[in-house]
Amino acid sequence: MILEHSSKNKKILLLVSAVILIAGIFLSLYSSVIFQEGNPWPQIKGVTQLTFGKSDIVKLSGLDNKYLTKSQGGPMAVETFMKGRGYEYTDQMGSGYFYKSSDKTIVLTRRQYSRFYAIWTISENNNNANNNLWTTITNNDGITFQYPKELLAKYVSIAEWPPVITIKTGTYSCKTTPMEVSSLADITYQRLVDDRTYCMNVKNESAAGSMYSSYTYTTVKNGKLVKVSFTLQYPNCNNYDEEQSKACAKEREAFDLDATVDRIVQTVK
Repeated sequence: MILEHSSKNKKILLLVSAVILIAGIFLSLYSSVIFQEGNPWPQIKGVTQLTFGKSDIVKLSGLDNKYLTKSQGGPMAVETFMKGRGYEYTDQMGSGYFYKSSDKTIVLTRRQYSRFYAIWTISENNNNANNNLWTTITNNDGITFQYPKELLAKYVSIAEWPPVITIKTGTYSCKTTPMEVSSLADITYQRLVDDRTYCMNVKNESAAGSMYSSYTYTTVKNGKLVKVSFTLQYPNCNNYDEEQSKACAKEREAFDLDATVDRIVQTVK
């Protein structure tokens, strides 16, 4: 009996040790994600609610204006949620999503919480900046389009702007850069925005602690090839102190350039 009792204690001790070891390894590997918002418990509770509950969006406990969704389907869940509160979607810019009711405009900003979840912050747009954000221009080729005068991003700057729009006849093709020979200096790959396909080429050049990225998006609209070209400046996030570096990295993850370009293309006449 004594030997049997001792054997059970050893098994329990081994099991507890294994659990502690696995938990320690998990924390060491994913601590940057788990603690990226500081206290992780509101996020852990939110993940549990999304996993076992019926809602596609949950409010983070103790945080008045923050909500959690899964990354996949997050914008749709937010739109349904906002419609229930009397707001209609009006625009999207970078990581900001604009919604408007009869008397006010609010903006939701999105940032990733691991690969699988997104945190949404809701704030009133007191300056009503969205009303004057987009402007209409007609270029020398007679092409009329709308573009945003700014990108609503702190760590992404406009270098060559407004975008250059060209329309040509031809057949769409996209020779993507193979992964095994890809270079950070020049990459081409396809992007799918809603149900529209874009061929995106980006050329990167470093200068004075920043990365200058020259983009060319190509897609088909009304049977013709539409190209959108521009250059953005990205500062090196590691050049900031720890707090700003984290903010820079989070903004970079959430910044949705594809949606902005798609919006521009849809206004082309």
